[in-house]
Amino acid sequence: MSKEKLIIKANLLRKEADFKMNNCIVEKAVPLTHKEFEELKNYPMRDNDVIAENVDVMYCDSGGNYHCLLLFDKEQGDGLLIDSEGYYYARYAQYVPNAKLLYQDFTRSHLQELRLCCPLEITQYIEETDEIEVLDNSQMAQYADEINCGIERNNLPEEKERGLMHWYSDGRLDDKIYSAHCSAEVINGELTGVVTAKIFGELSDDEMERFTRYCSGQLSDGWGESLEQKDIRTGIGDVNVSFWNSSDDWRLLPESDYLDGNDSQSEDMEMKI
Repeated sequence: MSKEKLIIKANLLRKEADFKMNNCIVEKAVPLTHKEFEELKNYPMRDNDVIAENVDVMYCDSGGNYHCLLLFDKEQGDGLLIDSEGYYYARYAQYVPNAKLLYQDFTRSHLQELRLCCPLEITQYIEETDEIEVLDNSQMAQYADEINCGIERNNLPEEKERGLMHWYSDGRLDDKIYSAHCSAEVINGELTGVVTAKIFGELSDDEMERFTRYCSGQLSDGWGESLEQKDIRTGIGDVNVSFWNSSDDWRLLPESDYLDGNDSQSEDMEMKI
């Protein structure tokens, strides 16, 4: 039995003669609008699109453990624990008061860290020549603290808890990725952009691709566009920091892949020299 999944003691009722408790393992939790949850609660025997989409995660294993879908009201917090037994309606279900809080408390205590890295473009306006100069990231490494203070000042109050994920509206990653915050860190001697995410469980290849694509959009047009327009005071004067640029060299990768890429580039340069 997985130690990384929420287990609720419950009796999934369907003409049961007693209140025997079973291990109900939450394989997936999906927030619903209040209207959607009320419809499910009032008409549990009707086919439901969310149940149909997740029918494969619900089953009873050989040890008698029920693997369930948890659907909860994201506005008022109560939920339904469901094993549809292959059907598209709540064939076996248990009402769970405060299910949202229960699930959030569990996931926040089991979060893991995922780091994505990208090259930074740091520029400075040179008044004497009226030109924009692209600064060397290795030389800018000494100003990491000042730049991170500038990044922190750019963050909006509502982004404090979840960072970039505050603006995420797709919904398909909400049960996997809690937060994603941006910072500048010295990696291999160069000041590098880092997106530090707090995730629950592991991301599938599709989820990783979806998350990376979302972050790339935020770095280029949303959060990142706001940052690059802000002057950040450093020891060499005001600079502007961008987590994105239009060159072919720009990439946003998991830290291990990013480091491997840098190593490969260094080896290529040494061979050319």
